[in-house]
Amino acid sequence: MNRIFLFLAFVTCGFFMSCEDYDNAAESQTAGSIKVSVDETYKPVLEQAIKVFESRYPNAKIEAEYKPEADCFKDYLEDTTRVIFVSRKLTEEENAYAEQQKIVSRTLPLARDALAFVVAKNAKRNTFSKKQIKDILVGNSNAGDFQLVFDNKNSSTVRNIMDSVIPGQELSENIFAAKGSKDVIDYVAGNPKAIGVVGVPWVADVRDTNTIEFMTKIQVAGILPDSGTEFLRPYQAYIGLNTYPFTRNLYFISKDTRVGLGTGLVNFMSRDGQLIFKQSKLFPLQVNVLLKQTQIKNN
Repeated sequence: MNRIFLFLAFVTCGFFMSCEDYDNAAESQTAGSIKVSVDETYKPVLEQAIKVFESRYPNAKIEAEYKPEADCFKDYLEDTTRVIFVSRKLTEEENAYAEQQKIVSRTLPLARDALAFVVAKNAKRNTFSKKQIKDILVGNSNAGDFQLVFDNKNSSTVRNIMDSVIPGQELSENIFAAKGSKDVIDYVAGNPKAIGVVGVPWVADVRDTNTIEFMTKIQVAGILPDSGTEFLRPYQAYIGLNTYPFTRNLYFISKDTRVGLGTGLVNFMSRDGQLIFKQSKLFPLQVNVLLKQTQIKNN
């Protein structure tokens, strides 16, 4: 049997701001306090990245709140936070509103991740075509008795799926929302007919103790793209090459107009933080990544 392995190699890439401390007694790039809102689907990887940042810069305090994506944008536009981590850019309407409020936004894609479809260990099947996912979403009669479970009705997972699979259509009544990604995993583990939708960071990093526990209860399903011939799982290489059908980007959006802690945080995320994204099985976007194809033959 032939297997194709893709290896990632990092080449250092410069960013557009210096990491020199901002000359301000209250706040600099490595000191002070800042509140950020984070899309809950990225909690495992962002918690780790922020922990490393704070350990490196003990005088910096990042107060992160993990919530549905819609609430992150609400925080940003209502001026309760200066920085958000989300899976989309501002819309034209949001940009227009921000300009009215004299908000100058800066957006940077940090990494590419994907949505993972998870099923119970004892599920009757663990592969689905993209068309089958669509049938379940809209409640077509040939969808069977599967049910899709999302983390929250206002989450990025719901919006991503609707935008990419059923734009302009309504969700079936057989679609459920839990109270977060962990609740999705717990529910799916006990319901063989349920298909959970979570962000890759919740199920991909095998170094994470929570992920190790989750994977004893659930499995990640393979998805057949519309024009594909092979069921794909959200492995890092497939995410990087955009061959997996449900990829998306992690964006940093900031309204900081001066060089402060927000700048220091994005500088870290776009440099050393890229290794954290890589180790968490996301695909880094702020470094040059070399994909090497190797063929191994098994006897």
